[in-house]
Amino acid sequence: MTGYKEKQFIKIEPIEAFQDNYIWLIHNDQNCIVVDPGDANPVIEALKRKSLSLVAILITHHHADHIGGVSELHKKYPDIRIYTPQKDKYDFVNISLKNGDEINIPELQINYKIIEIPGHTRGHIAYYDMKNLFCGDTLFACGCGRIFDGTHEQMYNSLKKISALPKETKIYCAHEYTKKNIAFALSLKPHDMNLKLRSEFTSKLKITVPSSLDEELRTNPFLNCDSLETFKKLRDLKDQY
Repeated sequence: MTGYKEKQFIKIEPIEAFQDNYIWLIHNDQNCIVVDPGDANPVIEALKRKSLSLVAILITHHHADHIGGVSELHKKYPDIRIYTPQKDKYDFVNISLKNGDEINIPELQINYKIIEIPGHTRGHIAYYDMKNLFCGDTLFACGCGRIFDGTHEQMYNSLKKISALPKETKIYCAHEYTKKNIAFALSLKPHDMNLKLRSEFTSKLKITVPSSLDEELRTNPFLNCDSLETFKKLRDLKDQY
């Protein structure tokens, strides 16, 4: 399966929402997809400004800051398709997805493979087009999500699953937590040159994502845990940081 057909020009841009959420806008200057629209208003404004037609919504998990705008968007754009994790329940019409499923968005000529990545929540999924991974609140730039209705073991295994993807994969997470995450990582390894360089580079940026999986493997402490026990201790430490 290929993520893109040849000569198809796709743009991926962040729509900022709330204090630190990113709603990802994927478009070809005509049609678009949005990922995790927690708020409808900034999405509607962006679509008007860019003259885009919304064809699909991709949901990674059920938290309100990721789905709060879905119903309003569905009212405004009644023909859209809404994709969700099969293991969650939603009160809007949706197409539920499980691990290994593939979906096609013909208007943008994109295919997505579904990867179940529970931990932050029990039903969390990611959308992968063989180049870009939309991973919600599982993997963050230099961090990972808190454990809510999932388990530490699920999160540990999900991060291992993501780590096995090609290193050039771009990681599109859903929050701007990078600078705080790097500060935490540096508190553990204050002399780590890769972390120092990442800190210096991101200090000049307002928007720090996407990152690459290669960069995460070099600097993200949660991807470098060699056991579940180590991961649990690190996650607990970060919760108190």
